[in-house]
Amino acid sequence: MTRFLKLFIKELLSMFLLIIGVTALLFLLFNLMPGSFPGKGLGGAEYLKLLRRLFTFQFGTSIVSGRDINTIVFPAFRNTLILTIGSIFLSILISVPIGIFSAYRGFESYSWPFVIFSYIMSSIPVFYLGYLVIYAVSRYTGYLPIYYPYGSERGNPLISYVLPVLVLGFGNESISEIVRLIANELKRVMNTDYVVASKARGESVLRSSINEGILIPLISIIFSKIPFLIGGAVIVEHVFNWPGMGRLAFQSTLNRDLPVLIVIAFLAVLCVRSGMLLKELILYYFRPGEK
Repeated sequence: MTRFLKLFIKELLSMFLLIIGVTALLFLLFNLMPGSFPGKGLGGAEYLKLLRRLFTFQFGTSIVSGRDINTIVFPAFRNTLILTIGSIFLSILISVPIGIFSAYRGFESYSWPFVIFSYIMSSIPVFYLGYLVIYAVSRYTGYLPIYYPYGSERGNPLISYVLPVLVLGFGNESISEIVRLIANELKRVMNTDYVVASKARGESVLRSSINEGILIPLISIIFSKIPFLIGGAVIVEHVFNWPGMGRLAFQSTLNRDLPVLIVIAFLAVLCVRSGMLLKELILYYFRPGEK
């Protein structure tokens, strides 16, 4: 438990320093931008006020629209979470069975097509896959798969939510990496002495090796891919007109809305570092002999 407490304190300190560094850089770059616009020329005192509002989650108002930033950012943050978490579950659902099958059967005639499929899907650029899906769905179903608000009759809400998740779930490189990692780790664990002994006793090999061969590598790689999935979500949001954090950050940059940009950076850092902390917490309970 002492090891985890030290790790927890270290992660909190890293998160705090990262928030300070990212927000300070944004504040500096904002003041160095050419032209005259609202909010430019603010001094260090105003930056400290911004930080205080960040850590109290009272983000203030936008200097461009005058709206409460909480009402602007949190709906977009929710939509990005839906997109990111949905794509993670889809990637796991596709890649884990392929990795297990590949570990048991090797690169044989009836397993290699699935492995090749995972590599092909991971190599397709997410923006290209997104536009290809939009073309296919709109041409053959008559629906234009972009986001519409609730209650709108202009589009199909199910398509507008499902297709971005499918594109990000298939179009990120996580599928091939998970397949390769699960296959390699599961092969290694199945050849260890305690798994061989379990097999000799008539126990399930998969059940004996599930923790070390599947869960631990899967948890490690999934949480490590969160920053890349968020980056891919930004592209998917633009392709599907999805009202998430990526589109909001782009619009805020064009509008030179510093308070909104800093809040977006703060929430992104919070999400990524919280994922890393959650990964260490889960691994702490799954790693044998480290409690």
